[in-house]
Amino acid sequence: MAEEILTPEVMEEFLESQRRRGIGSASLEAYRRNLKKLYDSLPGEKRLTAETGRVWKRQMEAQGIAPRSVNSRLSALNSLCEYLGRREFQIHDFLREEAVLQPELTRAEYLRLLQAARALEKERVYLLVKVLGGAGLRIQELPQLTVEAVRAGTVELRYHNGRCSRALRIPGELRGELLAYIRREGVTEGPVFRTAAGAPIARTYAVKLLQSVSGAAQVEAEKATPRCLWNMYCATWESILSSISVLADQAYDRMLEQEQRTAGWDA
Repeated sequence: MAEEILTPEVMEEFLESQRRRGIGSASLEAYRRNLKKLYDSLPGEKRLTAETGRVWKRQMEAQGIAPRSVNSRLSALNSLCEYLGRREFQIHDFLREEAVLQPELTRAEYLRLLQAARALEKERVYLLVKVLGGAGLRIQELPQLTVEAVRAGTVELRYHNGRCSRALRIPGELRGELLAYIRREGVTEGPVFRTAAGAPIARTYAVKLLQSVSGAAQVEAEKATPRCLWNMYCATWESILSSISVLADQAYDRMLEQEQRTAGWDA
C-alpha cells in the first residue's frame, strides 16, 4: 500500500510552500493547527495512506466535533496531500454544514473600544485590545508576551512543545506604551498581563476585561472578544496584502510594456 510518513519537518515544509504562494497568516495558522491534530491522530509511525482521511473523519464524527471543524481539518489534509503529490490520499466526502453567522468586528469598532478604555482610564484593557487587535497576538499566546519580549521588541512564539515557532514584531507605538505600563506597574519580568500573584491572566478573565468597555464603546459584547479581534487583525492584513499584490501586478505589467517597446518582436 502506498504511504507517506508525516513528520513535523514535512508539515513545516508544506506551510512554507503555502506562505510562498501568498497564503495569509490566518490561513497558515489554521493549517498549522489542523495538521497538528492530524499528526496527533495518527498512530505509530505516523503513516499517511489512502485510508487516512476516511479513518480520521470517522474518529472526529465519533468525538462529536462540529461538521465545520471536521471539514476544515479534512481540507488541510487534502492540501497537504496535494503538496506531497498524493492526490489519491485526498478525501472528498465532506460533511454538510449548517450556516453559522460569526460576529464581525470592524476597524471602527476596534478604535471605539480603545477610545472607551482610554476614557474610562482602564489602561490594562486598552493595552489588551491593542495587543490582540493591533499586534495580532492570539489569546492563547498572551502568556508569552513577557517583559523581556517587550524590551526586545519581538515575541518569540512557540508551539507544539517547541517544535514550531514564529516571531511577532511589537509595533513601535505599542511597545512604547507597554514599556511605560510595566514601569508604572513595577513588573520586572514574566507575563505583562498577570494576576496579583504573578500568573498569566485566564482567557475567561481577558474576555471579561474586554467586554467591560463594550457598552461605553457602543460595541456588542459578542464582538468584544479575542476571536473577533484576531479575525479583524487578519482581515486587515489580508486587505493590505491584496492591495500590495494589485500594485505589484501593475508595476510588473508596466515593466513588461516598457521591455516590449525596447525588445519586442515588432519594436
